[in-house]
Amino acid sequence: MPELSMLIEPSVALPTERVDALAAGLADDLRSVRGFQVAHAQSPASGHGKSQQAWELGMLIVGGVFSAATMRALAQIAIAYADRVKARSITLRSGGNELVITGATRVDQRLVDQLGRLMAPGSVESAVGAAPPAARGPVGEISGS
Repeated sequence: MPELSMLIEPSVALPTERVDALAAGLADDLRSVRGFQVAHAQSPASGHGKSQQAWELGMLIVGGVFSAATMRALAQIAIAYADRVKARSITLRSGGNELVITGATRVDQRLVDQLGRLMAPGSVESAVGAAPPAARGPVGEISGS
């Protein structure tokens, strides 16, 4: 199942508890979309901690059904959330590709197409359905790392 990571980037430095609370709030909003599974991102702990896993602050992993409708809902939720909490941006990553959205980003077919390319590079049609050429953004809006 494809997965998408979402990283909340606050506009100012915040305490870890606040960043975690922001991620939890976004996770709650995303769970309202039928077909999504949302969890906090985890990575191997560094140092001599008791736990083998550590939270990645402000990062969520979203899995599930990525259709045109769920991608549009994901974009609407992320944009509204970024605007509501005054986050600088929310970065969406899949594999080596990423897309950065802000509260000022417009939810339109072009954004849905970009999300489709993010989830299935080179195969927008299989992810979100064929879009007219004018709706597709120029190459390079989704960057690889």
